[in-house]
Order: sequence, then structure tokens, then C-alpha cells
Amino acid sequence: MPSVTKQQYFDTALAVLAADGFAGLTVGRLCRDLGVTSGSFYHHFGGWPGFVDSLLEFWAQRQVRILAAGHFGSAGPVADFAALMELTLGLPHEAEAAIRAWSMNDETVRAAQKRVDDARVRTVGRAVRGLIGDRALARTLTSLGLAMLVGHQQLLAEGTDSDLAALLAEYTRLVHSRRAQ
Repeated sequence: MPSVTKQQYFDTALAVLAADGFAGLTVGRLCRDLGVTSGSFYHHFGGWPGFVDSLLEFWAQRQVRILAAGHFGSAGPVADFAALMELTLGLPHEAEAAIRAWSMNDETVRAAQKRVDDARVRTVGRAVRGLIGDRALARTLTSLGLAMLVGHQQLLAEGTDSDLAALLAEYTRLVHSRRAQ
């Protein structure tokens, strides 16, 4: 039997979520896809609740790790906003849509989803506020951005591609059109 890492479990879990939704995510499926026994799973996580907590923490920290690697916050609001739009394009959207669906059925997942959304609102809000200056308008534009992301992910989950790159380009134009002079 091959030895697998927690990272491999998390990557596989996100792939399963993207392909089959949260109902498809089981210990058996993970072990089968990774070619390991359930003993490996229990060795790493102790059980399903430990795995869910670890997976959600991994997913929630993904954005933080990417932003830190890109030195977010050190190049000014224009560069920060551009970095956030690039990060948004690279999110695992199908998996995130499944996590949102899962959050409707599981309080632990719902709490993690809220933490991620709150962190995104704070981070994007800071960048937008840096560009436009007006706090109230920045809050509105930040909410619009989150609604656009969630809507895109929900449409994707239903089999409709809403062309996120085009949506983000329009969103970027809108935000930049309101820039403080």
C-alpha cells in the first residue's frame, strides 16, 4: 500500500466534491481513489469529524497561503485588487459550490463557509476601499463581488458556465471607474 499525505487526502476530497458533491465524499471513496486502506485515513484523522475539520481548515487557509506567497498588501491597492481577481479565477469553484451545498446540511461546514466568506469580504473590501476611498460604496461593491462569485459557483454547480473571467473583467472596470481621483 502506498503512503499518502494529508495534502493528498485534501486534494482528493476537493476533486470528489467537484465531481460528485458532498454526498459523494466518503471515507471509502477517498481511500479507493488514493489506493489506501481505511486504516490510513483513521491514522491521519482519527475519524470523519477530524477529517472534516482538517479539510475545512485546509480549504479556508488556501486563500491566506496564496496571498502571503504573493506578498499581498505590499504593492498598493491596484496590484492588490488585481491579485485578488487572479486568485478568484483560480479557486476550485466546483468544489466550493459543493461546500456551499454541504454547509446547508452541516453546522461545522456552515461555520467554516462563513469564516471564508467573512475573510474574503474583509480582504476584498480593504482592496476596494484602497482604490475608491468611500467606505459605504466599497462595502456595496465588495458585496456585489461576493454575490457574483457565489452566483457563478452556483450556476457552475447547475452545469451553466457564467464565464467568470468576463464577469471579473466587468467587475474590475466597475471598481476602477469609481476610483478616487
